[in-house]
Amino acid sequence: MITTTRSNNIFSNTPTAAPIGAVEPSAPRALPTNGTGIGRDEFLKMLVAQLRNQDPLNPMDGKDMAAQLAQFSTVEQLITLNTSMQEQTLSTQNTLDALTLLGQTQNARSDELAQLIEGQMAVNTVGKTGVTIGNNTFVDRDRNGSIVVDTGTRRGAGRLTITNEKGDVVSVADIASVKTGLQSFELADYEFTPPLTAGKHSYKFEVATDGGPFENVKTYTVGRITGMRYDNGNPILIIGDALHVPMSQLTQVRS
Repeated sequence: MITTTRSNNIFSNTPTAAPIGAVEPSAPRALPTNGTGIGRDEFLKMLVAQLRNQDPLNPMDGKDMAAQLAQFSTVEQLITLNTSMQEQTLSTQNTLDALTLLGQTQNARSDELAQLIEGQMAVNTVGKTGVTIGNNTFVDRDRNGSIVVDTGTRRGAGRLTITNEKGDVVSVADIASVKTGLQSFELADYEFTPPLTAGKHSYKFEVATDGGPFENVKTYTVGRITGMRYDNGNPILIIGDALHVPMSQLTQVRS
């Protein structure tokens, strides 16, 4: 009796292991966002190539397929969102730049308008009496002149001392009664020893409160505004013959 031995072939009763198929798809991963990485088109080509070359006897699991398609959809949405965000950011920056330029233009126009208004005001002061912080007084040929002082809370006897450019005393006048606060004095109303001479002078004003010692008080320069000029666009007033005072430093204008 002849015995036939079957080899492990296709007629064998023993099941044959399935051929090893393509490598299982890897877990979804984020696409690179830099310029050298792949984008959505490359990702889609890779997915199509993977489907074409998969093992027919061991196809991609439906869940994996759905996961990769979902990843592709997510990537598409993220790219669209990123593009929209970039466009919005650019639009916002353009708006901010425009607002900044508009603010700068408005500031420049405001400065020009302010200078124009200040210049017109300066012209209108010519011929009037200007008051500014200082200690100068102008005496004409008839010995007329004015001073303005602020005694604060001091009151009592006063003393007005006139000095020359070197600080030497050239004339003194006693004032019997001085009130508190801001006030003006006409020089022609007081007797100076020696008599005043015409020209520009410096002065100091002192008050002796309740018979106490004489103390200096705040003084102002008073004089006729005889003209004006411009310095870098800013109006400069000419008081008397030689005193130049910026318009912004005037504290008072009198007729």
